[in-house]
Formats: sequence, C-alpha cells, structure tokens
Amino acid sequence: MPSGNRNTIIITVLAAVVFTAAFSWWIFATPSYNVVERVPGLDNRPPQKPISDSVVIGEFMDTLGIADEILPGSWPRFRGKDFDNISKDPTPLAEDWDTSGPPVIWQTTLGEGYAGPAVLNGRVYVLDYNERRKADMLRCFSLKSGTELWRRWYNVEFKRNHGYSRTIPAVTDKYVVTIGPRSHVMCVDPLDGNLLWSIDLEKEYGIPGTAKGKITPEWYSGQCPLIDNDKAIIAPGAKALMIAVDCATGEILWKTPNPDSLRMSHTSIIPMTIFGKRMYVYAALGGVCGVSAEGEDTGRVLWKTTDWNPSITVASPVYIGNGEIVVFGSYGAGAARIKISNDGSGFKAVVTERHKPADGIACEQHTPILKDDHLWAVLPDNAGILKRQLACYHKSNLNTPVWSSGKENRYGKGMGPFILSGNKLYLLDDEGTLYLFRIEKTTAVLVSKHKMIDATEAWSPMALAGKYLIMRDAHNMLCLDIGIKE
Repeated sequence: MPSGNRNTIIITVLAAVVFTAAFSWWIFATPSYNVVERVPGLDNRPPQKPISDSVVIGEFMDTLGIADEILPGSWPRFRGKDFDNISKDPTPLAEDWDTSGPPVIWQTTLGEGYAGPAVLNGRVYVLDYNERRKADMLRCFSLKSGTELWRRWYNVEFKRNHGYSRTIPAVTDKYVVTIGPRSHVMCVDPLDGNLLWSIDLEKEYGIPGTAKGKITPEWYSGQCPLIDNDKAIIAPGAKALMIAVDCATGEILWKTPNPDSLRMSHTSIIPMTIFGKRMYVYAALGGVCGVSAEGEDTGRVLWKTTDWNPSITVASPVYIGNGEIVVFGSYGAGAARIKISNDGSGFKAVVTERHKPADGIACEQHTPILKDDHLWAVLPDNAGILKRQLACYHKSNLNTPVWSSGKENRYGKGMGPFILSGNKLYLLDDEGTLYLFRIEKTTAVLVSKHKMIDATEAWSPMALAGKYLIMRDAHNMLCLDIGIKE
C-alpha cells in the first residue's frame, strides 16, 4: 500500500475516535454550567400563546384611563345618525385652511385594518385587532384627549387578509354593539365596557359543509351593526336572513327565514321608509331584500330580488325616492336601479336598469352621498375616463354625470372616504391627503387640501362629531380640529 494512502486511513480513524469520545462526553457528562429552560419573551419576541378553537367572546377587560370633559357632537354608527353620511351638527366649521392644515388634536396607533370610529358622549369607539395578542378588541378613547379609557377583548386567531377589522360599532346611550372580523357579536355598556351578551354568528347560524351556509365573507366581516329602538339588527345569512336581538337581554326577538340561501355581504343594513312602510334594506350576496321594520309583520320579507347579485358588494343601498333604490357592486359590477312598487296586495321589486363602472355611477367600497337629488361619489379605478374622479349625478340619470373633477384631479386610487357637512365636502384619498370642497349646487369647488399623514390604504369611513373629524389609515387614527379658529 502506498504510504500516502496509509497515512490518510490513519488520520481518518483517529478523527473518528476523537469525535466519538467528544460526542459521548457531551451527552453523558454533567455540565459545569447551569442549564436554564428558555422562557418565551426573553429573546424580545412576544410569547406565542396557544389559541383555543373555542372563542370566548368578550372574555377580557382592561380599564386604562379616566374619562375627561364630554365634548358635544356625535357620529353613532355607520354613515352617521341618519345613515346618509351627512353631519347636521350646527357647530361652525372652518371655511378654509392655512398651509399648516387643520390641527391634529391627537393620534394613536391601531392594528392593521379599515374599521371606522363611532362617537357619542365624548367617547370614540373603534374595533381593532391586536396581532400580538391575537385579539379582537373594542377600544374606547376620549374624544377630547385621545386617552384610551378601556378595551373589551377576546382571543381569536386568523390570518391577515387585506388587514383585519372592517366594521364600525353602533352606539347609543345604553349599548355598544360590534361585529368582529369572524362574525362575533358583542354588546357592552358604553361607559364601562361591561359585557352584556354575545353571539357567535358562525356557530349559531352557519351551515357546515355548504358554500351558501358560510357566514363570514371573504376578507372578513364588513357588515356594520344597527341598533334600532334598543334592538340589534343583524343579517347573518345561512340559517337566518336577518335577526333582531334585544340589547338588554340578548334574547332573539325574531328571525327572518332565508329560503334563497342569501349570504352575508360587506354591506350594511339601511333603514328606509318606502310608500309609508319602514323597512330594513339589505344587499346580500345573492340578492337584495326589504324586511319589515314595524307592525305585525316585523321581521318578514316584504320584497326581494335575485336579479342583482354581484359576487362582491361593499357600498350599501341608497334610497333616492319614488320607490327607487340604487345598489352597487365591486370589482367591475357597477350599479343598478331597483324599482319598488306596492299595488295594495304587497311589495314588488324589479331591476329597471344596470350599468358597468365605465358607463355610469359606481363605487368600489364607499357609499355615495345623496344631497338635493344628486349623488356624489369618487369613481373607482375601472370607471374609464372618469376613474378616481369626484363626480355628481342627478338621480334621474345614473349614466351621465352633471359634473366631474376632471382628469387633472384624481384622488388616490378612488378608494378613499368622503363625508358632508352643510355645503362642505371632505374627501380623503388613499395616500392621506385631505381635501375640502365647497358644494355649489352641482359643482364642487376645491377650497383647501393638506397632506395629513403618509398613509397606507386610508380606506376607512371618517366620522364627524362637532368640530372633530376622525380619520385613519391602515395603522393610525387621527382626530382633527376642523372648526373655526378662535
């Protein structure tokens, strides 16, 4: 055997012997140092608490601050007191802004999402998702200072899907009702956050194993709850088209049957009075319906049409008078006009016209505002030459605008919110610039604009309470003073 090969074999054998001896000592010898069990969190990462499949809605409560001065003004639910996204508060607001823009009174960080605020009695309520705790939270802040007063929360784990929370609480002097991302409903006391009752819509009304029995829609729940005469009105879909819950007790007062298997959409229930009959109008996945809101037939379907059934719908229906409702679809569906009639024997609904976004009024997610027989909206990205423009349509002609802002004046990606007070229209684009327009009949004159924040997806509806405008992007909530400077 050549000497070179023999030396290689000897070296290999010696290395194997040394490795075996060292490995044996490492396994069996008593170490000269202390072995300490690794404790979660010592590596500066949050401890990963296992989440049970059984969600205990509203299980935890944190009391954090003391309420200060109660400021006037309210925005108690989705689209405000009258469901029209118009503030009727008499508080005088600034006619324009200087180069510094409206003052930011306070600002706070939120978990990623698009849930808007509700305001009542000097408190701001917002639904939030804490990713670190894996928790759905109702958080209560002081309107004056932004101090967080309390939070009611519970563990529920799910994956990010274009953010988390989307819905706006409904609040009265006695109750706050929320619908969480996974369709968990809470009712709490608005002052101290005391839990009154809860409902897991997925467990109570879902039909396992069936596509049309699914409760929570894609991108999580977007339906904002309604409190009407101390009753929470909610549209689960699946086993019940709509339900009414006694806010005092949590008792189910009535359920609307759902023979067509309509499903929960991202729209919200809007009360309307049509031909003297008060009803709850809802654009579900699969169709649009009106459910009686008064009288002996409360909770019964008055009319329904499945002729308008876009796959995704976010903006809520708008009643334009004379028995006509305008409904909207997302992702290219456009809009439609539904005519409601009543011949004495009952109500009937017929889709009388429909169009794509390039052919008339459309909206991706924010519901148009009706003012003086005209609809105002920011058109979506697929609206052809009018994309991302602010536009105005007379209710008699949904195809041709009477005014638009022009191709030189587009607003983000057409996904930001807008809100009205008197003749002042406030528009927030996706990127955090706030615009102030003065409405002159059918024209909007730009008065001022200011970059409030380098925003990420500022899509949440705004709230206007007194002189305070509350806006947010995916991660931050700001309270602005838009009143006249003293």
